[in-house]
Amino acid sequence: MSDKPAVTPDGYCTNTQPVSGTIEQVNGHALGGKFFKMHGRRYADCPCGRRPSLTDRDKLRRHKPPKE
Repeated sequence: MSDKPAVTPDGYCTNTQPVSGTIEQVNGHALGGKFFKMHGRRYADCPCGRRPSLTDRDKLRRHKPPKE
């Protein structure tokens, strides 16, 4: 059995729990004005291989796994 989470028929990853210890907050100010929209956003790794942002309840946002 693979360690990758299941995928829905429309191609989205079913996992909502981030990999523990991978949550970090982006400092958009250090990236410059073009990327300031990322300031304060929190990102975490998913077992499928993506790095989506988190919701307010520390769940991964809906995302598609990377193409293989």
